[in-house]
Amino acid sequence: MQKLIGLLFLVIGFNLYSQETAGIYNFKVNIDQLLTNQNQLNVPTILQDSLLSVVRRLVTQEVFTKTQWLFPLNKKGEPKKTRNTSTQIGNLPRGTKRQAMKTEYLEYYVKFRIIVGVNKPISLNNKVATYSLYKPYVRVKMKAYGLDRRVKYRKHIRLGGFNGINSVNMNVGGTTMSHINSLTIAEVFDMIFKGLDKFEKKVK
Repeated sequence: MQKLIGLLFLVIGFNLYSQETAGIYNFKVNIDQLLTNQNQLNVPTILQDSLLSVVRRLVTQEVFTKTQWLFPLNKKGEPKKTRNTSTQIGNLPRGTKRQAMKTEYLEYYVKFRIIVGVNKPISLNNKVATYSLYKPYVRVKMKAYGLDRRVKYRKHIRLGGFNGINSVNMNVGGTTMSHINSLTIAEVFDMIFKGLDKFEKKVK
């Protein structure tokens, strides 16, 4: 009898955990344009899929329940997604808490944000050119709200120590010419994954 009761509790616990009771309704990734120098971010599918997989796993670990992606609908009935721009990765959920709560009845509604930015530059000037050194950083933020719309969980990290990027502005014949040793999108994503690794290892 005791074994049967124990088995029932095990099955119930497994069913509860297997249900998706957390949803990421808002996920934004912003990258300073200085880092890539692109008019529109071009992210390979394999990198974006890997990012989505890692973030979903991290949220599941942080709130101890399975997590799903929520794409609340706009007035036209279309999923609300971020647009792909020179500084923002597209096709990610950009709903609000209110919209998410209308979409699904869950225990947690999660807002997740990744910012890849640069610190104020160190600059050297002479009569011909201005040399600037920018130091990148990654900031990761997560908030989980309950049904009462109050924050039930929050966590954030900031990671620096990356190699800097150089910018040179030269005045040639009255015309300003600029050059930046920008990064590839793969190098930027390497920074992002290192930031997420620090986020995972941080003890709240």
